[in-house]
Amino acid sequence: MLVLSGDLVMKADKSHYIELYQYIRTFTHNPIYAIPGNHDDIVLMQELATQENLFKIHDVIQICGNDVIFLDSSEKGEYLGGGKIDIAYFETIKSKLRENSNKIIFIHHPPFKIGADWFQKICLDNGDLLMKSISEINHLKYLAYGHCHNYFIEERENTIFLSCPSSWVQFDHTCHDEIKYDQKIAIGFNVFHLSDDISHHTITISDH
Repeated sequence: MLVLSGDLVMKADKSHYIELYQYIRTFTHNPIYAIPGNHDDIVLMQELATQENLFKIHDVIQICGNDVIFLDSSEKGEYLGGGKIDIAYFETIKSKLRENSNKIIFIHHPPFKIGADWFQKICLDNGDLLMKSISEINHLKYLAYGHCHNYFIEERENTIFLSCPSSWVQFDHTCHDEIKYDQKIAIGFNVFHLSDDISHHTITISDH
C-alpha cells in the first residue's frame, strides 16, 4: 500500500487530485491512502474518495496484526502553514485500537517543534496535547510525519518519530530566518515493513 502524508497538491482542486491519482496509478495498482496537509481540503478529499473512488480516507485500518492510524492535522494553525488536531476526535480513534497490537501513526505536521526557527512556528499548534495523548498508547512503534521537506528521526520512549523526505524539494533547515531550498538533498520516501513488528528503511532518489 502507498500512504501520501499530506500536501498532495499545491492548490486543493478536484482536477488536481484526479490528475495526481491517475498519475500514481500508472505506477501501482495497490491501495493508496492519504491524509491532508495544510495545502489540502479534507472535505473535498473525502468527497472524491466516495464519488470518484480515489485516495482512500480512513482513520484506522488493520494490517498484518498492526493498527495503522491516519490523523488529520489540516485545521489551520496560528501561523500560515501550521496545523492543529482535534484531540477529542483522536481520543475516539484511540478507542478503536487493540491493546496488544503494534501501532503506527501517520500525520502531516510534526507533533513537536523541529527544524529551522521559522519552521518551528508552523508545526502542530497543540502538539503538546497530542504527545500527552499518544503517551497513553501501548506498543506505538512509529509516528511518521511529513511537512518539513527533509529527513528527521529520533526515538522517544520506545516510539520512533520519523519524517518523510519530500517528493518535491527539501528545505534547508540550517537557514533559520527564511525559507531556502537545499537542491543537494535528494527526494525520497520511507518504506515500512509490517509483520509481527514494524520496521522501516528510507530510500532517496538522486536526479542525476
